[in-house]
Amino acid sequence: MVLDFSENADVKYSLKCINSSTQNWTFYIYQRMAEQSNNGIYSLVWMISPYKVGPSAFITFVWSLDYSFFWFDTGSLQQGIVPLMGGSISATLNSNNSTTFNITNNTPGFSIPTAGSPSNQFLIMGGNSIPNSTFSTGIGISNSATFLMQTYVNTPQTFNANQSIYVAATTTQIQVTETLNQNTINNTTMVTFPINTYNLTATLGEDNLWTIS
Repeated sequence: MVLDFSENADVKYSLKCINSSTQNWTFYIYQRMAEQSNNGIYSLVWMISPYKVGPSAFITFVWSLDYSFFWFDTGSLQQGIVPLMGGSISATLNSNNSTTFNITNNTPGFSIPTAGSPSNQFLIMGGNSIPNSTFSTGIGISNSATFLMQTYVNTPQTFNANQSIYVAATTTQIQVTETLNQNTINNTTMVTFPINTYNLTATLGEDNLWTIS
């Protein structure tokens, strides 16, 4: 099975995940950035297998580096939340990396992104009409959210564009966009794409440890 979340981009990345263990697993991928726990930033389940992957089976995730701003109605942001309402708007570094999240005519949403400074980060300003601790805003790639931070009135947020990708396996039930534990995630490993390499394979062995090739 191939889950292709990419847009019409020249460069696409893929991660083939193979189950060489002896039990069934749900495979998923997520991202992390430096010092995110200290800054109140949560990683989300970015992409996930729609079924458990059995022994000797595999799934391939495909994406492109197309960024978006995301907002969700989360209430108090914490581990395990799966938002039921939200929205997004396209973003790019350098030219469209800054936006304001606000409520206008009782409708939450983002302003049209503009060029912000620094240009190598994504910037979100909480507007003057939003209630505190009700919404969360962040960024995503390939039309799926990757990070969220609790939104407060007239308060800026900063998201680093240098992010690390991780693959993980779980036997518990989780969903896409679910907020993950800030510090501890089991059965996981970092996936690093070397320069000019866009396709990798992650194999979960009989010892329940990942090997990247």
